[in-house]
Amino acid sequence: MGKIRLYVEEALSQGVSLALNPQQSHYICNVMRLKKYDNLSLFNGKDGEWLGEVVNISRKSTKVTLKECAKQQQYEENLYLYCAMVKSAALNNIVRQATEMGVTCIQFISTERTVVKNINLSRAKLQAIEAAEQSGRMSIPEILPPINFCELPDSQSKNFVLCDETGKADKVLKGKKNVAIIVGPEGGFSSYELDLADKFCQKLSLGKRILRVDTAVVAALTFTNWCS
Repeated sequence: MGKIRLYVEEALSQGVSLALNPQQSHYICNVMRLKKYDNLSLFNGKDGEWLGEVVNISRKSTKVTLKECAKQQQYEENLYLYCAMVKSAALNNIVRQATEMGVTCIQFISTERTVVKNINLSRAKLQAIEAAEQSGRMSIPEILPPINFCELPDSQSKNFVLCDETGKADKVLKGKKNVAIIVGPEGGFSSYELDLADKFCQKLSLGKRILRVDTAVVAALTFTNWCS
């Protein structure tokens, strides 16, 4: 059986006992078949990763006591993702992949060519939690409510990099901190939006092919992590 890791929001320290929520209780009781005195790992994105022992278990209510800190909390460089809103299947991929690749903040954007008009933030957070639990990451990205692309210039102190075929494929990201990757819809940005982007963005080419939004996100983040 693989290592069981669960994200919780409570503070973590030695000797603390906490109750898992009903979904987590169902998971470890009915899916993973844990028993009393079995161990699992807990993390909250602030206090490191802790080894916990099951002291009481049922499908609706499970209590865990923390035994020791297994890993200290790791520092993460700020990495922002601004991505055009997409349908749920692609959105799930984006949240999962961005979490696995170290994005610290995700904010979806609307553009002139964006078809999807809203997203389920609660579901997106659950996707991020699941990805962090499975990938070994010790934090989850912040997921903010969507904004319009034209509002981005108001965000200061970020190095904005917009993915567009007119950009360059080298030196755009080298040595940059507080990088904010912008990925548009599959129809691309409008000419007005590209003109606006010239005022606050550098542009990064992901190649000549037209990519799905979730594919473009992976390509851009891979390039970012390789250059950092």
